[in-house]
Amino acid sequence: MSEERYLVAARKYRPQRFGDVVAQEHVCDTLMNAIARDRLGHAYLFSGPRGVGKTTVARILAKAINCSTPLDDRDRGEPCNSCDSCLSFTDGRNLNVIEIDAASHNKVDDARDLRDTVRVPPQGARKKVYIVDEVHMLTTSAFNALLKTLEEPPPYALFIFATTEPNKVIPTILSRCQRFDFRRIPVREIISRLEDICLKEEIKVDEASLMLIAQRGDGALRDSLSVFDQAVALCGTRIEYASLAEALGVVDVELFFKVSDSVRSTDSAATLELVQHVVSSGFDLQEFLGGLGEHFRNLYVAATMGDSALIEASAALKARYEKEAPLFDRSLLLRLLSITADTENAVRFSQHPRLQLELGLLKMTNITGTIDLRRALQKLEALSPEPVSQTDSSVAEAGGRHAEQAPRRTEVSTEKPPAETPRPTARKKKADGGPKSSGGKGRRKKAPSASSEADENGADDSEASTRPKAPSSAPQEPVSKPSAAASPEDRPGDVPVDAPSLFGPPALSKRNGGRGNSNGGTIEGSAARSAVAAPEVDRPHPAAESVSEVLEWLAYVKTVKSERIHVGSLLQHTSPSSFEGGVLLIDVPDDFHRRLLENQHDYLLGHARTVLSELATSLRFRVRADIKAAASETADDFDPYEYMQKKRRDNPVIRAIFDDFGGELVW
Repeated sequence: MSEERYLVAARKYRPQRFGDVVAQEHVCDTLMNAIARDRLGHAYLFSGPRGVGKTTVARILAKAINCSTPLDDRDRGEPCNSCDSCLSFTDGRNLNVIEIDAASHNKVDDARDLRDTVRVPPQGARKKVYIVDEVHMLTTSAFNALLKTLEEPPPYALFIFATTEPNKVIPTILSRCQRFDFRRIPVREIISRLEDICLKEEIKVDEASLMLIAQRGDGALRDSLSVFDQAVALCGTRIEYASLAEALGVVDVELFFKVSDSVRSTDSAATLELVQHVVSSGFDLQEFLGGLGEHFRNLYVAATMGDSALIEASAALKARYEKEAPLFDRSLLLRLLSITADTENAVRFSQHPRLQLELGLLKMTNITGTIDLRRALQKLEALSPEPVSQTDSSVAEAGGRHAEQAPRRTEVSTEKPPAETPRPTARKKKADGGPKSSGGKGRRKKAPSASSEADENGADDSEASTRPKAPSSAPQEPVSKPSAAASPEDRPGDVPVDAPSLFGPPALSKRNGGRGNSNGGTIEGSAARSAVAAPEVDRPHPAAESVSEVLEWLAYVKTVKSERIHVGSLLQHTSPSSFEGGVLLIDVPDDFHRRLLENQHDYLLGHARTVLSELATSLRFRVRADIKAAASETADDFDPYEYMQKKRRDNPVIRAIFDDFGGELVW
């Protein structure tokens, strides 16, 4: 540097004009216009981070106000820096500009002394300027002592307050000042200023070193100039990145790329070795994690933006980020950024910071082995089958699907039963000439064989084939598959052929043309199947017994009511309708019940899997005003024997089953 008395760069190259101030044009232009138009206020508040030029601009303003050169001969109110007033200010001899450090003069007595000196007019100058630095350090009493003077000062007095924490200045002071907020200085602006200084000082420095010095300033030009002085003292007139990074204890960017390479290759051993290198080299772990976060941020920016315009790095480093970014998924980079932030916070408060660092880096290394939930859901949706149609017009299609699914069902024995093992079914009695039903159910003209019985009763046998068979010593008759072209009269009207049988279709709906009976609804149809279920002992699946179904539903309602009584009370007014494809259809009396029960869907589904069926995947509620709730009575008051006796008395169809076909109650 120069042979003159050494001054640090922050003092030697402190701006002397508004035009020399870096990155604060919004403040400087306003103040220059105020000077040129003679519209100066009596109090200003400069706020902003450290090292951005608050005190510097305050001094330039004080010098420009008292500059003796006419305004017409100056450039928009800039100080001339050649008159006696400007020269005396530069040399520190001007008595009309008073600088006060509020950190050491913060008492009420100091405020009173300031108030007393304001009464003395300036000597040979236009204004008497008071620059109070770190004004937020004044006590409340000192602020209050300044209020009156600040609100109505003498015409020759001007106050300039500077602070890094404007929130600590009391509102009564803020209301009496014109406030200017100073911004952090961008890295590019700092680099440009450093290049000018290096050119004047004849110092050679590479781009990476300038970027490092500017980034170390963290938006403060003064801090960057301090790092620059340190770099010149270390390296002399030729500054190189390698020696500078080693002297400043900066983590080499190559370490960050090694971390990202370990993540991509899932190399945990390399990760542990890297942590050992970071610790043994004496790097600050917080600084390392801060640089790692910046590294992943740069990769994300390059992957998202497609270029490196938003990356603050040298040209060579930007090109490397653009090359590396396509190797990472953006969602992965976001997760890496999140883990870095969590690890940085954990290291700050942990008693074992190295362990926390290793844990965080190992999470990153093994993150590619985890499952992306969104992709898993997309694959499940792609594999899920189309929903089965429940309309009568799709019976043929349902039959086709039923035939395709047949190989997955339990195979049924095709051996004929021995002669000594009769099946005392209702159909057998009818074939032997037994009395026919008075309800118009005697459609068969001859005693059905095993195969003809399956052909005539496609829906019943189809329903039986969908149920898993329990092991039984009794031989079983062959069951033929239903034909897709079967008549709708031979199929249940409300439920598809291949519907699971948790809540199966009513047994008599085939003969009623799918309309059900008038008194029982779905539950009564199930009760009718219970009445004739006594001979069918070889099908013990719970879904085949309507009384068992009712009790299962009542047990379900009771279980829910024991935990959430309001939900159980709502369920008492509902009735199960069907169970198909894991979806349990429940009839509710009105939209009010539907809305409230849908809000409890997950809770109800959990109990349905426990009490009713593990295959349940969803609940659906359908409004039907004419339903009769299956759980209108409590499980404690329900008597299945009395229930069926009542139905036998009230329902002519069920009475005919008992009287004409010899049905018996099994309980």
